[in-house]
Amino acid sequence: MADRINPKLKSAYDFFYKNSGRVGAGRKESAIDLARAEAIAEELGWECRWEDDQEEYQLGDEEEMPNEVLTCVLYDEDDEVLSSLGGVGDPSKTYGRIVEAELASEALWEKGLL
Repeated sequence: MADRINPKLKSAYDFFYKNSGRVGAGRKESAIDLARAEAIAEELGWECRWEDDQEEYQLGDEEEMPNEVLTCVLYDEDDEVLSSLGGVGDPSKTYGRIVEAELASEALWEKGLL
């Protein structure tokens, strides 16, 4: 049975399990959801684009101003906006991947595809 697991999906699951920041009972389910959402969005031809955020950045307590503030926008195969998240300061590659998967998951749930 284990030999039937898609290696790419397993790798994505491992990534999200380790990095998504979720803890407790829902951690495995969340990692599965994000891995599936990422794979389905890719299959559907959806893509995320990172753009400069035009809104004023809201600093938290004792936070320094980030070097760049971005918005991540998820587009469908017809270049229509499905979802977005703004105010992302200095996103790491890891955090960026998590944001992209969460946006895909949200859009897939809204469309009843996940």
